[in-house]
Amino acid sequence: MDSNVTNKEHSVDKEEAWQQFVDGDESCFKHVFQAYFEDLYGYGIKLSRRPELVRDCIQELFRSIWERRESLLHIESPNVYLFVSLRRKILKKVKRRRKTNGALDNIYETGYIQFAKEDLIIRDEVKLQQKEEISAALNQLSDRQKEVVYLHFYNGMSYGEIESILSINRQSVRNHMYRAMETLRSLLDTKIMKLVVSFLIIFFIS
Repeated sequence: MDSNVTNKEHSVDKEEAWQQFVDGDESCFKHVFQAYFEDLYGYGIKLSRRPELVRDCIQELFRSIWERRESLLHIESPNVYLFVSLRRKILKKVKRRRKTNGALDNIYETGYIQFAKEDLIIRDEVKLQQKEEISAALNQLSDRQKEVVYLHFYNGMSYGEIESILSINRQSVRNHMYRAMETLRSLLDTKIMKLVVSFLIIFFIS
């Protein structure tokens, strides 16, 4: 079966489960949790490299959703709503921890988003060294640029959705993406840059 069709059906399935849940079918709650958990955990672990903290935040988020299930009918995009809510919870905990430790200069944990060579779905013939070069270049991006790249290409978020998640305007999203691509071009040779574009496109359409 075509992977694009499969992923689109999965996305629709998630949204249908959410809609049924907020419409009153409480039996869909477990399905909603299971359908969104992997993407939420993948994003959360980029914001904090503490797995237990991320899991706790996801559990808190879904506990809140259960308690507020009758007031969620207005949510147009559950994906954006969940990402925004999880981001707020994680950064709130990170801020609290940094405040306790007397460090408030940066809301992000040091190097909070890191791309590993295993994240790169590129053709098999691409050498390990090239994958390492690409992941190293991605990790040279600013925290905000990495987050925009991650949300757009790894999670298929539109610029409008990223705008809502990060609470920045759409032009800022475009600027971060443009600067990210320019930085990558400056760090990688033309051949490897083409591979970067190809793997990002694969993430976006898959």
